[in-house]
Amino acid sequence: MPSRRLFLSSPLLTILAALFCCWHSQLRADPVITSPPPVNGASPSAAVVFVFSEPMDTSATTATFLDATTFTLLTTTDVWSAGDTILTCTPIPAFPANRLIFWGVSGSNPNGDPLGGVPGGSFTTGTGSSTGGSGTNAITSFSVGKVHHYQQTSPAAATLDPFTPYGFSGAVALASNRSANTITLTNSTTAIYSLFHLPPPQAEIFLLATNFTSLSTFDAAFPSGNYSFFVQANTNQTVVVNLPDAASQPQPAAPRIINYVAAQIVNPNQPFILAWDAFPGGTASDYIDVDIGIDVNLGSVYGSPNPGLPGALNGTATTFTIPAGTLQPDTVYPSQVGFFRQVGITNANYATAAYRATYTAFNLITGSAGAASLVLTNAVFDAGSFRFEVVSTNAQTVIVEYRTNLSTGQWQTLLTTNTPLENRFQAVAPQAATNRFLFFRARLP
Repeated sequence: MPSRRLFLSSPLLTILAALFCCWHSQLRADPVITSPPPVNGASPSAAVVFVFSEPMDTSATTATFLDATTFTLLTTTDVWSAGDTILTCTPIPAFPANRLIFWGVSGSNPNGDPLGGVPGGSFTTGTGSSTGGSGTNAITSFSVGKVHHYQQTSPAAATLDPFTPYGFSGAVALASNRSANTITLTNSTTAIYSLFHLPPPQAEIFLLATNFTSLSTFDAAFPSGNYSFFVQANTNQTVVVNLPDAASQPQPAAPRIINYVAAQIVNPNQPFILAWDAFPGGTASDYIDVDIGIDVNLGSVYGSPNPGLPGALNGTATTFTIPAGTLQPDTVYPSQVGFFRQVGITNANYATAAYRATYTAFNLITGSAGAASLVLTNAVFDAGSFRFEVVSTNAQTVIVEYRTNLSTGQWQTLLTTNTPLENRFQAVAPQAATNRFLFFRARLP
C-alpha cells in the first residue's frame, strides 16, 4: 500500500495504487521482472511464473492477484526457486474463468533495493462459457467508495489520520474487447471528473482517487446519491452506481484494538489472537479486513481471507488469529483493521460496487523468539488489599504466585487463570492485610 495511503484501502485500489506508483520510479539498477507478463486466455488453474533479474529477498517479495469483476483478492500457493530468482504462483483454488485479473508484485533484493520496471498489470483467464468481451474478461466493472482512515497508538480509541483522513475513489475496468477515448464521472451534485487512463499493460483501467483533510469538504464534494460513469468510445455507455445515504449505509465506526498492549509484545512462536471492539451494527453481509505487515506498495505479510473464501471475516467477527511461526521476532509490522460495507450488482453486461469503509492503522510488534513475556503492572494498595495487573503476550493460561520471604519458604499459588482476549487481567492479594512484605511472580504452567 503506498505511503500515506494516496489510494484507498479496498483490494482493487490497493493493486491500482501499486500499478500507478511504479510509473514514477526513476531509472536505476533495481531488480526487475524479466519474464513476459501473464498471457491472455490462460487456463484458470495455470501457475503464473515471475522471473527476476537477480536474487530477491523472498521474505519481502510477494505477488498479489485480484478479480476485477468481484473486486476480491485471489489466493495462490507460492514457491521460490533454489536461487531465489523465480517465483511460481499456483492458484488455490483456480482463478475464475473468463475474468480480467489484476496482478502486482512488490519486494526488494537482499540489499533492500526495491523492485523496479513494471511490477504490475493485468491478464485474462480463458476456459469458460461466456461470450462477452473477447471470451476472457466478459464485462466492465464500475465502483465508487469512501474511506475514513484512523490511527491507534495506545489502548485508547483510534484518532483520525492527520494526513489523509478521508478518501474517495471511482474506478472502471473495461471488458477486454473494449477501448475508450475518455471516461468521466458525474456525482449527485453534477460535478464532473475525468478519470485518469492507466497506460499499457493496464490500459483497461480508468481511475479517480483523491483525499481530503476536511470532512465537510469531503462530504460536499462526494455526497451520497447517483454517480454516473460515461464511457466515450465507438459504443458509448452510461452506468449509474448508487452510493447509499448514511442512513442505509452508515460510515463504519473506527475499529479499536482492545488488546493493543499485548500486540506490542507478541511472541512469534505462539498463536496470537488480535481482538477489536464489535463492529457497531455489523452483520453477516458486511466484512472485516485485517492486514498484518502492510507492504509499502502492495499486500501484507498475513491477512484475513477475502469475502467468499473459507475463514473470511464478516461484520460480526471480533477476533483474528495469527498462527504461530507466521511472524519474525523483533519486528515492527505496520497493520490495519477495516470495517467494510459494500453493495453492488452483477449482470450480463457489467458489475457495480459502492462501499464505505473505515480503517484503523496500528503497529504490531513482536518480541524475541523465546518464551512468552509476562508483565506485572499498575500496582495499587487499597483498604488492606494489594492488586495489580498481569499483561500477557498471548491468550494463555497464567499462574500467579506469591511468597512472604525470598530467602525461605515456597511460592504459593494466588490464582490460575486463562488470560482474556484483552491479554490482561487483575490479580488481588488479600494476604497484604496481614503481611508486611509480599513478593509476586507470574509464570506459564
